This record gives sequence, C-alpha cells and structure tokens, in this order.
Amino acid sequence: MRPKRLDIFILKSFLLLFVAAFAICLFVLLMNVVWRYAEDLVGKGLDFVTLASFFWEFALTLVPQALPLAVLMASLITFGNFGERLELLAMKTSGIPLLRIMRPVMIFSVLLAGLSFYFQNVTVPRAAKNLYALIFSINEKNPELDIPEGVFYTQIQGFNMYVKHKDFSTGALYDVTIYDHRDGYENLSVIVSDSAYMETTADKQHLYLHLFSGEQFCQEKDIDSKGKPYRREGFREKHILLEFNSDMKEAPDGLVSSQAMSKNMNEIKHTIDSLSGNQDSVGRGNMAEFKVTALATYRMQKADSVAFENLKSKIINADSVFAVSSRNQQVDIRSDMRSKIQTQAGDLAIKSSNMYYGDKTIRRHWIEWMKKITNSLSILIFFFIGAPLGAIIRKGGLGIPVIVSVLTFILFYITSVSGDKMYREGEWSIVGTWFSVMVLTPLSVFLTVKANGDSTLFQWDVVMEFFRYWFGTKVNRNIVRKDVVIDDPDRTKCLASLKDIRRMSVELEQSALLNTVPNYRNLFFGSVDSTEMTELSAELESLVTELGNSRDRVELDMLNGFPLLQSHGVQPPFEKVWADRLVGIVFPLGLLFELRAWLFTRKLKRQMQKTSQTAENLIEYMTNNKQSK
Repeated sequence: MRPKRLDIFILKSFLLLFVAAFAICLFVLLMNVVWRYAEDLVGKGLDFVTLASFFWEFALTLVPQALPLAVLMASLITFGNFGERLELLAMKTSGIPLLRIMRPVMIFSVLLAGLSFYFQNVTVPRAAKNLYALIFSINEKNPELDIPEGVFYTQIQGFNMYVKHKDFSTGALYDVTIYDHRDGYENLSVIVSDSAYMETTADKQHLYLHLFSGEQFCQEKDIDSKGKPYRREGFREKHILLEFNSDMKEAPDGLVSSQAMSKNMNEIKHTIDSLSGNQDSVGRGNMAEFKVTALATYRMQKADSVAFENLKSKIINADSVFAVSSRNQQVDIRSDMRSKIQTQAGDLAIKSSNMYYGDKTIRRHWIEWMKKITNSLSILIFFFIGAPLGAIIRKGGLGIPVIVSVLTFILFYITSVSGDKMYREGEWSIVGTWFSVMVLTPLSVFLTVKANGDSTLFQWDVVMEFFRYWFGTKVNRNIVRKDVVIDDPDRTKCLASLKDIRRMSVELEQSALLNTVPNYRNLFFGSVDSTEMTELSAELESLVTELGNSRDRVELDMLNGFPLLQSHGVQPPFEKVWADRLVGIVFPLGLLFELRAWLFTRKLKRQMQKTSQTAENLIEYMTNNKQSK
C-alpha cells in the first residue's frame, strides 16, 4: 500500500527534527566523556588520528542512549508544533484519530528499535573492544615532555622536577631542582642546576637529561649509622640517561575480553554459563572443605596419655574430655579453639568475598544482556510518551518540549541506574534490570489513552480544579456588573434567602460537624450527615445567581465576599463505596484522608464565619438602601 501524503508530511516533519535532536543528544553525551577523560588525554602528545578514533568509538557506544532521547524530543516537538499550528485540530476535524496520525512515526520507531537492537548486538561490542584497548594504551602512554613553569612535574618515573623559568623558543630550563627517588625516598638524591636541557633519543625509548652548573646532594649509602651524612658534589656539566618509552602500548587480550560490553548476546550467554559452572564447582569445593575443617574433632593436648589412648578409639565427648583436663590444659584448649575458629572465620570471609564478586561478575553480564533489549524498548516507550504529550501540551519549539524531555530522560536514567545497581549488588532479582521499563510503560499508556480521548490533562483550569477539590485551595468569586440585565433580582426573596443563609451558617459554625475530629469509621465505612451543609451551599449559589443580576456595584462587590463552600471535604473522599472502604482498610492511607477531612472542617468553619458576616452586611445594606429609596 502506497503511503498517503499525510503520512509523508508527518514523517518528513518528524525526521528533520529527529536528525537534529539525535545530533544534539549525542554531542551532549559525548561532552560528558570529554570531562571524564580530560586528564588522561591532556599532556600525552596524542595525534589527531588517535583522538579522532577515541571519540568515534565512544560515540558509537553512546548511540543506544542517544536514540531514545532523540525520539522523545523529536516526537514532542513535532506533535507540539502540530497542535500549536492547529494542524492537529484540522486532522482530527477531518475524522482522523490521533493513533492514525501517529502511525507513520510509530512504524519508524518500531524499525528504529529493531535497528538499535542489531546495532547494540553487533556494532557496539566491536566498538567497545576497540575503545577499551585504546583507553588502556592512552593510560599506559608516557606523557610528552611539556614541563610547565613554577610547579612540580611528576610524569617522569622516579623523578620530581621543579623549573622556575623556561625558554619556550629553545626549550632551555633555568633554576632547576630535581628530586631523584629511584632508590627509594630513604635514599633521596637532590640535584640543583642553573640550567638544563632535555631531549628524547631517536627511538623514543630513553630520555637524555643535560644539567649545567649545579650541585648534587645524596646520602652515603655505605655508612651504617643512625644519621646518614650527606655527600655534596659540584659539577659544571652532568648527563643522565633515563628509560622513557612514550609509545602506545597494546592492551592485553584478557583485559578487553573480560568486559561484558565488548560481547554480543551469544558471547555473554556463553560467558554466563562458564562463570556459573565455575561458581558452582567453587561453591561445592568450599562446602566440602568447610565440612572437613569445621566438623572435624579438634586434636587435644596429650596431658594424660593413658586416658587419651582409652578415649581415642571411642566417640569423644568434648565436654567430658574438657572436664577431666587440668586448668592449664583447659586454657590451652580454649586458646587453640579460639585461634582455629578465628582462622576459619577469616577463611570463610575470604571465600565469601570471592563468591560474591564472582556472582557480581555474572550479574554484570546479565545486566548488559538485558540492556540490549531494554534500550531498544525504550525507543518505543519514549515515542508513546513524547507524541501524546506533545498533542496534549500543544507547544512546539525548544522551550517546554526540551524541559519535559530532559525530565523524562532523568527519570529513565535514575530508574535504570537504580535497578541495575540493586540487581548488581544482589538486593533485587533480575527484574531490577527492567525497573525503568516498568516505571515508564504505564506512563506511556496513560498519556496515549488521555491524548487519544482529547484529554484536558494539562489545562490550567483543570489542574486548579483538581487541587481545589482535593486540597481545598482558595478560589475567589468574580462577579461583575452585566451590561444587559433582562430580569432584575427579587430583593424581597433575596433578603429572605440572606436571613436563612445567616441563620444556617451560624448554626453550622457551632455544630459538631465542624467542631470535632472526623470519625474514622463514619468517614470510610458509614455515612457523614452533611445535609445542612449541602442545603446551605445550594441556597447560597441560588442567591448569587439571583442577586448577580443587580445593577448596584456595591451589592456585587459584597456578593463577591461569599466564599465557595467546599462541603465535599467533610464527606467520604470517593464516590464509590468500595474505594472508600479500601482506603479505610489501608490504615496509614486512611489517616491521610482523615487529616484532609479535618483540615476541610477547619476551613469550612472559617467560611461559615465569613458567610454569616457577609450576609449580615448585605442585609443591612439592602435594608438601608430600600428605606432610602
């Protein structure tokens, strides 16, 4: 089936943003590498090819992390742009549901997830092998002789060198102090020279150090005394030849092959089987050895040879032998047993540590095996977070989408690292490697369902209504004078209603409902009698509707003084009886809702005071105004 123009348009809009987002994400992740390895790279005299190879291999290993973040950011911006430019509204108006609009990008994300899985199983292990070998060679490479001024230079093995001045054009060094500790710090030798010059041999295997007009101080090694006297030697010219290999060294094969990241899934599984078999054999050997050493009969001191010979052929009762022994023998037995127990405890601690690190190595390989799957699935999860969220927020550009992308990725990173760490330390099962997927998958499903149903999840009015309902946030009335009034309010009826409101608010202010702590049983398992509160709220809203047609600005201003009564706060929190009972059974959660109900009663009591006072003022004003007329 040929793709439709709409699919091509959506996919084209997404791909342009995806390429840019992927480049930005990969660059940001790569900058973290620069800061991490800056000290290892600086001062080593690495050529451009080596540095380029280092960053290229590292970039390949970071691709699986950059892809999900790029999909999240690109989908957020794409569908946010559609919503902001009303293109999404036009598509929905044409009868195209959101899931159908998302389909071309969804298919691309599925293909990208498969490509990511193949890339992690084939390309990343090869890049990781090259990277580990390169990092080892860089770490082992001796630095170039770029000796700075005014600080101690410690990169020449066996020497600490201080240069006060340096001629950068000729490489000459002035006021040089050298500490030679090749024979140990107890046989330290100090060389002070007016000037010096350094060069490497043609094969770059040795360093040739030329010193001029100086002195050398060293200890006399052949004098055996507590205070070893120093020997002072002056020289006009002195030359020292040092071993100095500045070439790159190859990494051992075992170092690279032992890394889990440098293996594909088949190699990881084969390594896990080998390590598990080795762990089992070591564990059985440790158990057999423990049985022999811990359950064997301790050899006793032969104090009474006749008694010992008689007991030797029988089953030895340790308590009986200990009881017939002399005091000195008992002390020796205790000391011997304590020593053997301490030895066994230390031996068990070492074996336990070895078994722990062996199991940890196996878990590391399992983490890397699972990560190839979870990183691929995260692409789909991030798409089903980004696209619906962009459709709901309806904001494009690099503002809100970037913030939401970063926050989502931080959540993914924290849950992923935490789950891997808990499993690696043996505190969780292997399910810990799927912790990030388990956290973000419900979020992606929730956002997709909400967006497909044109949810107003992130509209400010809806958010404020949510907080007002559950937390009782203050909301003020905003009644303004109407330009056109068809029916004037019935003031006689309004005065009667105001008197009823004043009376009911005073009675409720003194009622037990607002002056006692809410009853836990009635709140969740019974019923709360709030009929008078509901009637007052209904009559107050009826008065506001009637008197809102007034032309008198003073009356309208006074009418705004009536609070919005939140009578639902003292009632059971949920409409469903089973939900109330479930919360009541979960006692700690029920206490939170009881605290909420108590806070609402305190708030309603203050509202009753304000309601009665406002009604009193309005009655007085309307009565005086009527008499004056």
